Amino acid sequence: MKNIECLLLLLTVTALAGCGTTQTTGRDFDASKIHDIKKGVTTGDELVRLLGQPLSKSNESANGAVWEYSWKKATSYATTSSAGTVIKTEGDLKTLAVLIKNGVVVSYTFKDDPFWDEKLNGSQ
Repeated sequence: MKNIECLLLLLTVTALAGCGTTQTTGRDFDASKIHDIKKGVTTGDELVRLLGQPLSKSNESANGAVWEYSWKKATSYATTSSAGTVIKTEGDLKTLAVLIKNGVVVSYTFKDDPFWDEKLNGSQ
């Protein structure tokens, strides 16, 4: 009976060691084209041709809006050790917020940041 338990444990550890999932959220956009955005010159229509539709648009005033582009890709995988199962997540997050007034880009902020997280199963 002990041999069966050891075999099951070994199979579980082997299976968990290779587990990995990749998820994406948002809408991907070509960050290399951001240098083509010109404050006070680029129009909303030009921005759509350049990067596609934003993920969201929110009105800031009667003649202004914030367009948000966001994309996140994360890969999570589990490993097992004597301390328990460790879940690691790593990936990349790109965000672009564009302020448009009267149909023209006024300002924008762009971030492209890698991230990672590691948690022991059962910990917060």
